[in-house]
Amino acid sequence: MEGLLGFTGGEILHRRLISHGVDHIFAHPMAGTLALFRDVYNSPVIRFIPSRHERGAGHMAEGYAKATRRPGVVFVSTDPSSSNVISPMLDGLLDGTPMVVICGQVPAAQENNALQQGNPMERLGACMKWRARVQRLSDLPSAIDAVFLHATGKQPGPTLLDISSGIGEAVFDSQALEEVPNVSLMIENVHGKACSVASPIADAHYLYERIVQVADMINQSRHPVICAGNGVLASPRGCKLLSRIANKAQIPVATTLLGLGSFDETREEALHMIGTHGAPYANCAIQNADLLIVIGARLDERAVGNADGFAPKALDRDGGGRGIVHFDIDARKLGKVIEPTEIILGDLSETLPVLLSLLLPVKDRVQWLDQIQLWKRLYTLEEPVRRAKHRPSPQQVVAELNRQTTPMKSSITMTTSVGQNQMWTSQHFRCTHPHSLITSGSLTTMGFGVPAAIGAKLALPNQQVIAVDGDASFCTTMEELMTALLHQVQIKVIVFNNRQQVILSQLQREYGMKVCCDSRMSPDFDRLARSMGCQGQRCDRVEELPDAIYWLLRCRGPALLDVAVSQPGMVSIASNGTSMDTLVWA
Repeated sequence: MEGLLGFTGGEILHRRLISHGVDHIFAHPMAGTLALFRDVYNSPVIRFIPSRHERGAGHMAEGYAKATRRPGVVFVSTDPSSSNVISPMLDGLLDGTPMVVICGQVPAAQENNALQQGNPMERLGACMKWRARVQRLSDLPSAIDAVFLHATGKQPGPTLLDISSGIGEAVFDSQALEEVPNVSLMIENVHGKACSVASPIADAHYLYERIVQVADMINQSRHPVICAGNGVLASPRGCKLLSRIANKAQIPVATTLLGLGSFDETREEALHMIGTHGAPYANCAIQNADLLIVIGARLDERAVGNADGFAPKALDRDGGGRGIVHFDIDARKLGKVIEPTEIILGDLSETLPVLLSLLLPVKDRVQWLDQIQLWKRLYTLEEPVRRAKHRPSPQQVVAELNRQTTPMKSSITMTTSVGQNQMWTSQHFRCTHPHSLITSGSLTTMGFGVPAAIGAKLALPNQQVIAVDGDASFCTTMEELMTALLHQVQIKVIVFNNRQQVILSQLQREYGMKVCCDSRMSPDFDRLARSMGCQGQRCDRVEELPDAIYWLLRCRGPALLDVAVSQPGMVSIASNGTSMDTLVWA
């Protein structure tokens, strides 16, 4: 700590952030906290990215974190606008995204109206994993280390560093140095006991015995299926271990939405996404598996569908079913919808190598794998037939993008917002590597795609980052195109322009309600992009689609393709509940 003598709080913050490997910070400029953040703004090491809106800064940090598994860092202040980061923080908490939100308190003299009374950070309490409050300068170095430690732990999530006003200009002197050993840092575990789980499974010997039992179940099973989730991507070795397990034991692999990219979807063993909007053959395999191995995935309602009819053969012990095995690090994710029959609670980077060592090489699952390929041919998700002079369907757009990027898959990263654009992308774009698809899963946040693409592109400058968005969702964060232009972040954006919010309109029709969104008029987004200084082009006919995608992939600088898509039907639904009973394999 003696090396900090003579530095201001702002200088200490800058140096400490660099020591934690921070190279980008996202924020909306804040006048009241310039003294605290001044050194970061002027940093030759850290690139400061001012967003057009605090929410956009939060989603940029999410995109950065999901692309690298390193914490995305956001600056906010205690004015009322700080509540705009609630959506990104809650999204990050539910998706297990490492984020550090640094809040500089506005001096009391500037809080001159009723809206600024009280501490707005209290509203964020349910949206974070940990919080550290810095009330004197001697707290600052340890507090910075603490929030990064907890944001990037085995159960990552957003943390908050709340810094009192005046800290930025205060000088670390001999008195502050004397206080350091005696200061009890004010760190709060926001969710109490939920972050630490006491369980006999934590005992190493007991855990090993359980894994031995699970390995024996896998070795004896005839029709096993793996369901991989976001936890595989969060684990440093998760994707490689998953691939080796599937290869050694000849087990087909399905994924949840947030698990896309954890397993190469171009492999024959890939079943692609399960769930309500998943691939029918993936759900069919789940229904017919005699053993379901869930690795780092939440079996929530969208993945399970009808819980009463989920994985019936695996749960039929009398008929030879071997149950559902769940590998995860977080006990809170277990048993909410489907109760596992076996639980392996621990870090995947520690439990999966043990499992891999105990699995026997299998060569007698040829019939099961052949049946999987038959289902993939029978129940494939096909794109609509192309008709000349008609508008392209969203499925055709994603399928064409998938075809043209096939030779360069390893250099492509997709982001999506929430809505039908997210489902079409997950159904028709094949993910091959860990950061293939970056999306909002648990909170399903509108407007996520464009700012997340900016964060992902800054994190992965050699990747081509493409945001797929719907017109209604794009309108909520389209101002961040100006952020991309200002900093020459070369993202590409595809907007499905059908001039309505489709999912809401379809649900209104189902309930016999008046459709209030049909009259929603979207602008010509290509012209809007050009008015901002970005490149823009429009595609109105299906025969124009190949050239339009070719243009988008090869143009330089921020660019937007406005696709006038046909009015779609409901996104393909492949329930894996009791309606799949007709697909049970004898």
